[in-house]
Amino acid sequence: MSGHSKWAKIKRQKGANDLKKGAVFTKLARNITLAAKEGGGEINSNFALRLAVTKAKDMNMPMNNIERAIQKGTGSGEKIALQKISYEIIAPGGINIIVDCQSDNTNRTFSEVKNIVDKMGAKITSAGSISWQFSEKGYIALSSAKLQKSTQFGKKDSYDPVDPDTVQLELMEIPGIEDLEVQKEMDLELGAYIIEIYTSKEEFSKVLKNLEALPYKIETAELIKKAKENLSIAAGVKIKIENLLEALENLDDVDNVWSNLQE
Repeated sequence: MSGHSKWAKIKRQKGANDLKKGAVFTKLARNITLAAKEGGGEINSNFALRLAVTKAKDMNMPMNNIERAIQKGTGSGEKIALQKISYEIIAPGGINIIVDCQSDNTNRTFSEVKNIVDKMGAKITSAGSISWQFSEKGYIALSSAKLQKSTQFGKKDSYDPVDPDTVQLELMEIPGIEDLEVQKEMDLELGAYIIEIYTSKEEFSKVLKNLEALPYKIETAELIKKAKENLSIAAGVKIKIENLLEALENLDDVDNVWSNLQE
């Protein structure tokens, strides 16, 4: 995703400085508000809201921010007019990009996206022109670390690293998983490898429930747009595309940026 593995992007967000984390929190709050607006404020009955809240907690977003975002979505708090809008972009080198936004002013959002796209030599195309080249998938990042329950009073539970090949064999028994990919580099913070798991949109909830029953640590779970085929392009053009993707991701109204750029 966006020229990097999805997990690499998540790690960058988690490690963001306070200034950048504030922007991340704003985007997470909008996700929560929209999910609550569309499906209600009960986490147990609103899967999209549950995912949005879990992601916010993973990023250490304060609980009062989360609750306030839910209230906005249900109309019981400060009201805000938010809507989802996506833009499809054709960039140099045959790279296709989808930009998902959450906006309270679509004219402003379009102007900001178009300004960056034009400067970078790309162009916004009509809806449906490239979206067919992407599939909505369930994405789960799972750590090859097994839960060890503490036997001492007051001591926290811990996770012990496990051979990722062993974990993969166990995961292959779970129906609905379409693809597994172990990250090449160990996550030093965890002392374990991250296994990226992909499912169909329809099987996502069921697979996540089965994974939660296992003793492994789930780092994140969300719906993504995955390119059906990634393109490898010349190094010089690739750098320009990566700069374009980063500039789009940094816009306040942009929630996610997806591309078919090969890592």
